[in-house]
Amino acid sequence: MSVLPPHLPGTASAGPAAGRRRTSPRAQLSALCYLLVGTLLAMLFLFPMLYILLRSFLPTSADVDGVGLASLQNLTLENYAVILEPSVGLTRYARNSAIIALGVALGVGVVATLAGYALSRIRFRYSSLVFVILLAPLVVPYQGLLTPLSIILGALGLLDSITGVVLVLITLQLPFSVFVMRNTFDGIPAELEEAAALDGAGTLPLLRRVMIPLALPGIVTIALFGFMAGWNDLLSSIVFLSSQEKYTLPIALTDITTSFQIPGVQIIDPGLLTATACVAIAPVVVIFLVLQRHYTKGLIGGAIK
Repeated sequence: MSVLPPHLPGTASAGPAAGRRRTSPRAQLSALCYLLVGTLLAMLFLFPMLYILLRSFLPTSADVDGVGLASLQNLTLENYAVILEPSVGLTRYARNSAIIALGVALGVGVVATLAGYALSRIRFRYSSLVFVILLAPLVVPYQGLLTPLSIILGALGLLDSITGVVLVLITLQLPFSVFVMRNTFDGIPAELEEAAALDGAGTLPLLRRVMIPLALPGIVTIALFGFMAGWNDLLSSIVFLSSQEKYTLPIALTDITTSFQIPGVQIIDPGLLTATACVAIAPVVVIFLVLQRHYTKGLIGGAIK
């Protein structure tokens, strides 16, 4: 039995480092620049949020002395104690915003999923034209739709109604959501449907058991966009709501942050304003962090097609 020499000229070493690839200096420099630029951009985007969080724990006099690291010695919960008083009604505003946000997310998720599946899998005459018509509202400024929407809601008896605001926001979110869901279903192989159909699955069981689980990232994406649109909505709430008990959290940002009034002048307390903003930001941040994985997949899947 012949024994091969461990090292021969022109042959690769059989040691543990044989499969390793040396990174060129150019690749290392590129990776370093990528990390530096990414870190700087992350700090740039996080700085306003960190400033708002810090300012919410400072008294009103902090703006006179300047907000900085020295302000950490004067942290207080006074601003949160003021806005969380029952007389302020912050919980009522937050409840109204939550109802609108969840209603928009649910409505957009159901309608856009069914419409996207139909436009992707059911080919009929003028289906492309229908899809283009559905996308047409994206080019119309929302302010130009306020008057016709007010007339329609008035005829339906939905003015000054949370249900009316939900329906308006669902309508505004549907073009983008249908676009995402149609592209998401286009990315799912048709062979999976054919195999399920051969096993005797009907349209609804096929959609519920096969297509929806595969399209879950896209559904999470449009639902998250719908939730944020409903939670952060200000214009629709101001235009279509007139009763204070139905006001939403964005309206509360202007209602509960006034420290005192001079005749003809309204002075805003920055501490109360930033504390209310932090309360408004927290649910969206938590939901995004929980659903980030599905959101990223759904957004990329909807954009590739």
